[in-house]
Amino acid sequence: MKTPKYYPIVLFLLTSWCGIAQTVPATIELVPPTAAQEATSIWRTIHDIAFFEKQGYTINLPEDPLIDSLIVKSKNGTFGNDDYAAIHTLVETHVFDPTHYDPALQKVQDQLPLINTLVHDIASAQCDWDWNFKRFDTYKIVFTLYGTGGSYDPDEGKITLLTNKAGGFMQYQNPANTIIHEITHIGMEYSLVDKHQLPHGLKERVVDTFVSLLFSEKLPEYRIQDMGDPTLDSYLKKKADIGSLNSILSKL
Repeated sequence: MKTPKYYPIVLFLLTSWCGIAQTVPATIELVPPTAAQEATSIWRTIHDIAFFEKQGYTINLPEDPLIDSLIVKSKNGTFGNDDYAAIHTLVETHVFDPTHYDPALQKVQDQLPLINTLVHDIASAQCDWDWNFKRFDTYKIVFTLYGTGGSYDPDEGKITLLTNKAGGFMQYQNPANTIIHEITHIGMEYSLVDKHQLPHGLKERVVDTFVSLLFSEKLPEYRIQDMGDPTLDSYLKKKADIGSLNSILSKL
């Protein structure tokens, strides 16, 4: 098994404290997965497959009779930790190939200047907001061939990005769209989503509207998903409204 390569990219984020600005270094690491990480992605996807299907997500899993049988177990409520070993064996012996991730790694590498700009824009704008956008000195982007599109870890600043062997991505040709979507999830997870106990659909609508309002020119492909309470739209109409998101969500 090859040791995964790390691609540290130094960015510079503008951190503002009400008129006082300084430049601090941050990094984005592009991390090809290991077989164990891919087995974990598959296990988690199967574990939550009923939820994903209910939400209408497209689900990507290896085509194998073992996977089909485990999906049935999950829907019957009998799937669990004991099934991980079988998944790991399948991935390690028949599925995993580190070269499958090279096209996606290169595409994201090419988009890092744009991603840098987007994160910088958030950092420089948030001083006057009535909520805190949590940022990390380092974001790790881990690639996977399995799952539903993208996911995030708000405690570690880690983003899992779904791709395919050709370097394609879910929903968008430009992976910067999905990456900034997940960075936004991380940024508002505790200060807005947890605080206001937002249901899944409304959480996605808040994130999508945030990204769309801030980056409509830099991310012209970005679309707002048809999820969540549309009442939000009457409050969150323009870029300046982002600063009052905490107050807006208190009204819903």
